[in-house]
Amino acid sequence: MFHHFHSQSHLERPGSISSGELDQVLSHLEGEFSILHPEDFLGRMLDATLKKTDIVLSFDDSLLSQFDVALPVLDAHSIKGLFNVYSSVFTGEPDPLELFAIYRASEFENFDDYWSRFLDVVEQLKPGIQRILEESFPSGWLSNFPFYTVNERKFRFLRDRLISKKEYLSLMFELISQSTGFSSEEAIKNAWMQKEHLQLLLAQGHSVGLHSHTHPTGMADLPEDEQRAEYVANKDWIESQLMVTPTWVAHPCGNYSEATLKILVDLGVRGGLRSSLTPGFYGSPLEVPREDHSNIMRELHGQ
Repeated sequence: MFHHFHSQSHLERPGSISSGELDQVLSHLEGEFSILHPEDFLGRMLDATLKKTDIVLSFDDSLLSQFDVALPVLDAHSIKGLFNVYSSVFTGEPDPLELFAIYRASEFENFDDYWSRFLDVVEQLKPGIQRILEESFPSGWLSNFPFYTVNERKFRFLRDRLISKKEYLSLMFELISQSTGFSSEEAIKNAWMQKEHLQLLLAQGHSVGLHSHTHPTGMADLPEDEQRAEYVANKDWIESQLMVTPTWVAHPCGNYSEATLKILVDLGVRGGLRSSLTPGFYGSPLEVPREDHSNIMRELHGQ
């Protein structure tokens, strides 16, 4: 089993965690599990020698807070993690999803306030979309992610299934343009690591894995050649810039198809991570279940 962290201490949203909370989580995990180096976990998994108590820690998206907040705590516990990076971050074209998450957290009191404003704007663009959403929203959509509220699940369904990516980007940048106190440039500057941060992580014994090039939310919906291009570009950047060959992948948003897995095998990837504890579809070592740290926090706090 993997434990997965998006560690951003300054954002109150699913995936955020402070250094103190992370220390609490790690102390709890160390009392119940053996936290392995990512490559040790992979070797034992492929050799079928993993114990039920063997786990590893993973971090997605190359967030700067993972270096600033999480790394000192990992060092204090002598733990090595797996950092899965999407490479467009380092080529000047980061995926805007994290930017939008920062905008939501900084400009709105809570997600429901944002959701109300977003619905107003999307209804102007596509009249009747709210009615369509209520009629078509599957009650079980993303129900395996208990840290999402119903409105957060509805938002992701609307974003990923009822409007196009182009429409969503246009909506969000319009909202951001209406803000007087939010700077996209400043948010981007403070959101992600630089290549030098990853080099330091590797020098300290941590591992780096694939996470696609542009972080599509629906990898399985892309044509096979586009999926391959995503991972070839991702792998090429890591190998050419960091001088390591990635053996792990974390599927963006937990989304992939059988074709995705074949592409990754062709690229020499040996282990892959889902985004929840639900079983994989194909029985592949590229479908390791993961637990999100927010679920552990809820358990620790008796929620």
